[in-house]
Amino acid sequence: MNNNEFLTDWGLTLMVFLPLAGALVMLLIPKAEEQMHKWLALLVSLAAAGVGVAVMADFDYDQTDRLQFVQDQSWIDVIHSRYLVGIDGLSVPLVALTLLIVPLCIIYSWNHFPEPKRV
Repeated sequence: MNNNEFLTDWGLTLMVFLPLAGALVMLLIPKAEEQMHKWLALLVSLAAAGVGVAVMADFDYDQTDRLQFVQDQSWIDVIHSRYLVGIDGLSVPLVALTLLIVPLCIIYSWNHFPEPKRV
């Protein structure tokens, strides 16, 4: 039904670029702070999943044949490049699967990093 204007305009963009912002923040954290890296990765992935759940809750499932939450912006005018994202009925389960698997992988790998092997 797309009642939330912020979600309609920025939901997909936030869902796509939130992990990138988290990775950029991780670059500022010293390598020795392993626990902080783990918690930040989990927090950012859960935040992206939260945005994804909100987008899917606002998705109009009666209109699965057309793009929804479309963001179409001019990016680089010289080469006629555009930033264009949208989600349709086929994309919804794929997005949901991605947003579920990423936090689960982070949780699974919390204490499962193998030690480097010296050959």
